[in-house]
Amino acid sequence: MKTFFWSGKWTKFQLMRSFKELREHLPQTRRLTKKAFTDLLVKYRDIVVKPDFGSRGEGVCRISEVGQDLYVIHMDNIQTTVTGKEKAYESVRSMGKMSSHIVQRRIPLATIDGRPFDLRVIVQRKKLSDAWKVTGKVAKVAGEGYIVTNIEKSKGSVLPLKTALERSSLKHCSRRALVSDINKVSLLSAERLGNTELYSDQRVFGMDLGLDQDGHVWVIEVNLAPLFSHFRYLKDKTMYRRIMEYDRG
Repeated sequence: MKTFFWSGKWTKFQLMRSFKELREHLPQTRRLTKKAFTDLLVKYRDIVVKPDFGSRGEGVCRISEVGQDLYVIHMDNIQTTVTGKEKAYESVRSMGKMSSHIVQRRIPLATIDGRPFDLRVIVQRKKLSDAWKVTGKVAKVAGEGYIVTNIEKSKGSVLPLKTALERSSLKHCSRRALVSDINKVSLLSAERLGNTELYSDQRVFGMDLGLDQDGHVWVIEVNLAPLFSHFRYLKDKTMYRRIMEYDRG
């Protein structure tokens, strides 16, 4: 029987890790414990803690090493510097209830005008069909001083994918290859998750994908009930109309 846990980030991450072809697109992620926090901080020097069941960028916290045993804790648009890993962990725990959180390697996202951006990709299938289709792609640019790209929380912006790639720090990468990889990873993720018992009834996935400075595609999060409002902000409403057509059936 399906229970609430099926909507959590940890459950989806574990399932996706079971598919060999997806592993290279998944940042290392563990349930938050003091040991997991310390292990990943030592290994990557830049990590993110987030609620297992959170959404809209709420409660997301970045911890990065900036000097010998010095760490910056960045939540919303506020930064605090602490000394020592233990103090960093205690500070993160004090920001909220940590009983159901995950800790994850932070991907060094590509930027636009110095601000990190990621992608919201909508993948859908129609009723009585097993065929998944990418119906929409949009770039979300973080607001000034924020680590999250949720446009309401960070007062960020949305851009058509083509425009975002043209303006981004990925000018050295082939845009055609980037788009191909984005579509491939999005469809593969939807097909693999959709074939599991937990998500067999899903007709839509909202993929939050990141591109690092080399153009590699990372699956940051998979949303089971994604908002479509990002696509309404675009001047061209073609993708929004297609998404709504699939949503109706």
